[in-house]
Amino acid sequence: MTTDLPSRKFQPRIYGVGAWTDHLHFAYDLVATLKPRLLVELGTDRGESYFAFCQAAAEHRTGTRCFAVDTWQGDQQAGGYDETTFDEVSNHNAANYQPFSILLRCSFDNALDRFEADTIDLLHLDGLHTEGAVRRDLESWLPKIRPGGILLMHDVCVHSHGFGVWKVWDELRASGRSFVFSSEPGLGVWQKPPADRLPDPVESLLGDRSASAALDAYYRGHASAMQQKIAQHWRDGTIRKTAAAQQTIIQIFHTHDAIHREEDSILARVGHEAWKEVSLALPSGAGAAPLRIDFVSPFTTIDVALIQVTAAQEMIFTAETRTAFDAIRVRGDAERKSHHRYLRIKITGVDPQLYLPEVDLPRDVPDLRVALRLRVLTDEPPAT
Repeated sequence: MTTDLPSRKFQPRIYGVGAWTDHLHFAYDLVATLKPRLLVELGTDRGESYFAFCQAAAEHRTGTRCFAVDTWQGDQQAGGYDETTFDEVSNHNAANYQPFSILLRCSFDNALDRFEADTIDLLHLDGLHTEGAVRRDLESWLPKIRPGGILLMHDVCVHSHGFGVWKVWDELRASGRSFVFSSEPGLGVWQKPPADRLPDPVESLLGDRSASAALDAYYRGHASAMQQKIAQHWRDGTIRKTAAAQQTIIQIFHTHDAIHREEDSILARVGHEAWKEVSLALPSGAGAAPLRIDFVSPFTTIDVALIQVTAAQEMIFTAETRTAFDAIRVRGDAERKSHHRYLRIKITGVDPQLYLPEVDLPRDVPDLRVALRLRVLTDEPPAT
């Protein structure tokens, strides 16, 4: 069954820039075989899933009209980001898919009137992942899917970070044929009744347990190969030539017990070369014992001109001089480089870390905020 799938020859143009890498081959097969007339994605970010759909539509001449809906400003879970993200997505779309792909830069609600009821063949929902937001989005957009059409819901297996997709998914799957790719963060595939027969592989996923197991194994194999490919990019430095190299993710961990957990962190993302101002509000009850700042940044040099931490609008830590920066510990895949003014860090791998001095804060301190001024340089600057 898997020997003739279109994805056997698929080479993604965009990968490794989000949480969709493991499902790109399925996305490609879905569009190549289903040949949807109208495809809508709600929540596109850097375009990892959307451009897999578009690549399949282009390479297999499916005649699909594709729409990506996003504000391209980020949200409380994905983190905020600057105009670099939209510029990258817009440029890639214009260069490769402009004849049939339209980017709608607006809220999901503001895009509703663009689509008639019962017209969308394939809808992908990947917006704000709180339970309330997902319920509102589904209430608005399910009537737009044609009977027998397909809904994809991302992050259906995440039970942390305030995600509530799994709750809504568990209710929805009882009302139509469905399948879940269960490796975290999880992807749900659901058919709006009636249960019209669909082309393989989606028909086998939805209707044949033994065939779906074989397909799941097939896609897991491709997911593993993609992750190995990305790991190799990091080992040999070719990550600099991929789409992942165009932006840097800033992750701030907060803690009261010196243990830094993924669920106790917030994100932001910036483009490279220019100076960027970043201000992040930490959740209520966050601690600074100590705060840790990580960067996902492929072999760049990062100049930090300012780090400030405030609580209830009072300054609890500030660094904008060489002496003050000396109080910050540089650990992991990072090297502190000499600079007369900035904290200059050379990124040497996947997990660079900055540890700020520990501050003992009460658990009820309001409005804990971290502000940074930094620039990310893709070429190593001269020594100063």
